[in-house]
Amino acid sequence: FPFYDDSFESRFLGVASKNKIVYVSYSSQDINGVKSLVVDEYSINFTKVRNIIKIEEFDQIHYGGSLSLDSLGKLYLSVGDGGPQSSQGVTDTDAQNLNSYKGKILRLDTSNLKKKPQIIAYGIRNPWGVTIDSKNRMFILQCGYGTSEAAYLLNDLYPSIPVNLGWPVFEGSVRVSYDLTKKKDPLSFNNILAPIYETDVRPGCLTGGVYLDDIELFLFSDFYGTLRLLKQKENGEWYLFHEDKQEKGNIWGLGLDKKTKRIFIAPNNLELEILIDQVKLN
Repeated sequence: FPFYDDSFESRFLGVASKNKIVYVSYSSQDINGVKSLVVDEYSINFTKVRNIIKIEEFDQIHYGGSLSLDSLGKLYLSVGDGGPQSSQGVTDTDAQNLNSYKGKILRLDTSNLKKKPQIIAYGIRNPWGVTIDSKNRMFILQCGYGTSEAAYLLNDLYPSIPVNLGWPVFEGSVRVSYDLTKKKDPLSFNNILAPIYETDVRPGCLTGGVYLDDIELFLFSDFYGTLRLLKQKENGEWYLFHEDKQEKGNIWGLGLDKKTKRIFIAPNNLELEILIDQVKLN
């Protein structure tokens, strides 16, 4: 890719495809050292390319970069807060600033690039894993700083106003900073989206997830090899249905082939297949 950036948490970040078109997200660095998050559109044979968006001024981490498509074919991009200036939630407010694309979930209009991206969620630190299921629900896995690793669910991809996940004032459901904008009315927990699951097990950054329609479970991983399954109750609440602490190496992400229903895991797939078979038997 042009102006390839090989710094920490960078390089190739995400991919999505539809109608013989491939979307790729990656980090780049120009000749002046400016680091950016880039999304390009390619023809299926990679002979044609078109830039969709370029977001500048990252500090080599917290890019996000997950790409997802909803049932209408709309493209979504997760964008991290750009770190590390906001890693401790004390100096930077990009994630809470609706004039910035950092710390957001964006819907990109690939049919009209003159249109500004739509912000559907904000207040996000590092949305490593984002996936949309067959019901058009978006699951967001946020890599925490030091207090909470959290999973969120957006039931509506077309909200009337963007949904606030709380960072850097909240990390999951835990307040880690006071209102950085110095307003009289500080951000309260009632004004943010509560996670459907969170853990204080550190280190353990949540990395990837897929929703399994056949068994109605959300499968997700953490970087250190643990796989978890969440199930939704009739009242809408979610609970931890199963946990498998593999501890056999890092998991960078999960992928689901919707046609074959095969689940892919980095670095391998065997343990995942065994886990799913065990859950089905139970």
